[in-house]
Amino acid sequence: MEINYVKLGKRIRRIRDDRKLSQEKVAKEIGVSVAHMSNIENGKTKFSLPVLINIAETLGVTPDVLLMEQVNTNGKTRGVLVKQIDDQLSGCDEAQIFMIEEIVHSAKKLLAEYEKRVRELKK
Repeated sequence: MEINYVKLGKRIRRIRDDRKLSQEKVAKEIGVSVAHMSNIENGKTKFSLPVLINIAETLGVTPDVLLMEQVNTNGKTRGVLVKQIDDQLSGCDEAQIFMIEEIVHSAKKLLAEYEKRVRELKK
C-alpha cells in the first residue's frame, strides 16, 4: 500500500489546528525544523515511522488515527471495524446489545453536534 502523504499531512494539520497547537510547537516537540513540519503537513516530504509516532504522541492521538484515511481510501476500514464490533457483541445478551445501540446512537448525535460547533467556530 502506498501512503498518500498529502492526505496524511492534511489530517495532521487538521488535528493540530483542532488542538490549537502551533506548527512551531509540534516541530519542537518532535525534534524537526518548522520548515520540515510544514513540508510534512503539505505532503511535500516523506517521513519515518518514528516521526509519525512522535507526531501522534504530540497531538495526543494514536498513529492509526493519523493513518485511518489511508486504510479508508482502500475501503478496508469499515469491514475491519464491523468485524471488531461484531466480535465485541458476540458475548452480549439482547439487553446489552440494545444498550450498546443506544450508546452508539447518542455518541453519533454528540459527534454531529461537536462537528457543527467546530464548523461554526471556523466561520
